[in-house]
Amino acid sequence: MAELSQIRDFYYTTTLPPYRVGTDQQTLREYRLEQYQSIERNESTSLWLPDSQRSNGTVVTDAHVTILGTAEGTQTGLESEAADEDDNESDLLLVPRDGTVLTHLDYSTRIPEGTCATTDQTRTCLNVTLTDQEVDRTLEIGPQSWSGNPETPHQLTYSDANATEPTTMEVEATITSTLAIQETTYVREGTDWIPTNTTDAETLELSHTVQDKAPVVATTNQELSVDQTIVRSEEEIDRIILEFDGPETLPDRRLWSTATFENDAGQIENIWGIYSQRQYENATRGHRPGTDISIPPDQTESNATVPALEDTSSVTPSTINQTPEQQLPAPATHHETVPFPNVLEKQLTAQREHPTFQRGQNTSTTVPPELASSNSFRFDSEPAPLDEHVNLTSVEPHGHTTLIVENAEQPVTEVRDIHNDSIPLSTQTVQERDVQLEATTLNDTHARIQLLDGNTSQPLAGEALWLQGAAQGQVTTDSDGVAIVERRDLFVTASFTGVTNAAEGIYYSSTQTQIAFQPEPFNIYQLLLSFAGAFVSIIAFVIFYLPFAYMRGADK
Repeated sequence: MAELSQIRDFYYTTTLPPYRVGTDQQTLREYRLEQYQSIERNESTSLWLPDSQRSNGTVVTDAHVTILGTAEGTQTGLESEAADEDDNESDLLLVPRDGTVLTHLDYSTRIPEGTCATTDQTRTCLNVTLTDQEVDRTLEIGPQSWSGNPETPHQLTYSDANATEPTTMEVEATITSTLAIQETTYVREGTDWIPTNTTDAETLELSHTVQDKAPVVATTNQELSVDQTIVRSEEEIDRIILEFDGPETLPDRRLWSTATFENDAGQIENIWGIYSQRQYENATRGHRPGTDISIPPDQTESNATVPALEDTSSVTPSTINQTPEQQLPAPATHHETVPFPNVLEKQLTAQREHPTFQRGQNTSTTVPPELASSNSFRFDSEPAPLDEHVNLTSVEPHGHTTLIVENAEQPVTEVRDIHNDSIPLSTQTVQERDVQLEATTLNDTHARIQLLDGNTSQPLAGEALWLQGAAQGQVTTDSDGVAIVERRDLFVTASFTGVTNAAEGIYYSSTQTQIAFQPEPFNIYQLLLSFAGAFVSIIAFVIFYLPFAYMRGADK
């Protein structure tokens, strides 16, 4: 278990990783944050990743800020069937309403060289000193923005993100460098230059901004309602019906993960699984030769100075009065490939086709609860793609609209989403009532089916009946509880899956019936006519064709 964090392809539940990693037995969250915080930097080198967008300014070089994921979010490779080809839906980062974005900011500091202008007997030199360097970080999700905390520079926290559909997360870092320019005047005495006067010419503040973007969706804002119907027969729970109502596309539907029963009687786990894989094996460190300036990244005061000045009489003092847009060319940089901390990226997959029941500690029943049936729809036509090194399987993800649980001792008390946030749950209790499903054949191809209340014999209108062996797969009863069915096979099965009448406090239980149609009668007269026709054809062939064939053979 101590080395489990090095394994890239193992599943765990979306809401509660069931293990601890490392010698300190850290949770996955603790381990990931420690890895982020172990990234070291200094002012003379920059460390960047394969997808970092680097840029150069007047004072900073190889500057970038790179999103490394979120503490609570997960990457998905799933793509909705309704998505357009140009959509980046499969790259979505699923995040909660409140969370933490993990970033890596790095740059190296390049102080402009001092300049000297020389006349016959006088030399004037400008010396540049870095006196201050600050970084301001901001995070935007859609139109909202949040400021970073200098005490946790790698982490940008946000709250109450109101995005209800896919949007853009943007991280921005502005590096502000303060330069003091000192002017020194020298006079010639023989072969030496003697300083005569030193003054502070001016102070410059130069800023350089870097950004990184990622497509995200705040899934805790998405629509999903969960209704629980407890069906009782006498005093015991006969079954529990869970109905999940919401959009049937991935970017618009909140993804539930677990439904927990009262008194630790177990829970239902949805299909969603998470696996972690190492995000980056290596990074690139850029070294600038001949420069060694060590300033902590958030230190506000520094007396670091530039190397010794050289005689650059052809360069005027105005060289250092450039704006950030008038960027100096970056000096030659030595690139070195170095190992990167074991940063884990969380990937969302469908690890099973159907939800499963996990038995809890406090249960006395000898027969555990059972997921009796479910109605579902496909989120995606293909499983989520896995990395070539991942030794796992992924299945086509299905969303579920109805789950029926039998043998449950306790009701469901909470439902949580993939970020472990609670989903509102409404509960109602009803009494079970039988129904009658009567079928009568009308002719050789059609039948009449009627759905009635088992106690009152009143028709149940507007209810769906599912069919097998019929020309259609589903019919709906009319105001008299009647539906007309056309057969496809000799046997047609009609099923009623059950429905709740909340106003009456009744649950009409499921039932089915089978309709048998008579095969078409055997018509001996028609068969004889068929044989007669075939016999006449044979006689005609013998009489007309064979003599001519014989005569043509004789002529030859």
